Amino acid sequence: MPSEDHKSQKKIQCWIPLETWDKIVSLGYTSPTIAVTKAFEKLTEEPHEEPLMDPSASKKSLHTSREIPDISQEGYNRDIEGYKENIKSLNSEIERLKAVIMNAPDPLELARLQERNEGLNLVIAEKDKRIEDLTREVSRLDMFAHYFKNVEVKQIEAPGVAKVKPWYKFW
Repeated sequence: MPSEDHKSQKKIQCWIPLETWDKIVSLGYTSPTIAVTKAFEKLTEEPHEEPLMDPSASKKSLHTSREIPDISQEGYNRDIEGYKENIKSLNSEIERLKAVIMNAPDPLELARLQERNEGLNLVIAEKDKRIEDLTREVSRLDMFAHYFKNVEVKQIEAPGVAKVKPWYKFW
């Protein structure tokens, strides 16, 4: 806890993300002073194996302070090789898809062919309907022809013409 003597204290000012502040409030800290004081006390209690670094220090200094073991380097190399193989397979897939796209028919020509196909299908449907109508007409005419073959044909005499009897028939 901070003491009341201002000469034995150091004032600090910092910006923290709202998400972090919300987490601190949810832990029960009511003021930033109490939370920061507790955090600094925790930092000074625990001995650290690595020296603390300034957050604004360059990345180069971070890499030089830690050494990467050879085992993890081999793992990284395996991962890199796996990534290279994936890249090769994806590049070959891209080339295959490009070839498929290049061999694909022109969309405008395809649309024209589909339209022509639909028109020809309509003409074929009309032709089939006409053939059916003509077949029905032929069967009806066949029926009439059969009827007329069976009926005796009588000759019709012209009206007003008297039938002259042959000369040898006088009675």
